[in-house]
Amino acid sequence: MIDFKRLAEQTPEDRAARDAKRERDEKDADAKRRAEWSKTTIDARLSEDVEMRSTPSGDTIASLRCIADNGDTFTAIYWLPPHRPDAAERIAATLRAGLGVCLAGYWKRRQWTDRDGNPRQVREFQAQYVAPVRDPVD
Repeated sequence: MIDFKRLAEQTPEDRAARDAKRERDEKDADAKRRAEWSKTTIDARLSEDVEMRSTPSGDTIASLRCIADNGDTFTAIYWLPPHRPDAAERIAATLRAGLGVCLAGYWKRRQWTDRDGNPRQVREFQAQYVAPVRDPVD
């Protein structure tokens, strides 16, 4: 049951402070969760050139098809930051097939039903950091 007396006692400043604290707590929890997710770092080699695409909302996504050191192939998805419009051009020009890359992020499983009604799933690496790795000089 709602205690209306207690609601009447709260001033607009109290409500604003409560809402600000709740927002700070949510942001802190989100930052902690993202920091934990980002603990996975993978060194891999690109098997193809980077594929750039855009979502209907205008976000730019880079798909990187990679081969891990153990021979496993996987797709890494990197959402380009919207405040860096030049990032897409730089990534497309820099990351080419055969280049080593260092990826930091987390694994994500996607599930869907295809056009024929068959259930499908894929495991992708959601990259939050992508950097080229130069081969060591012999």
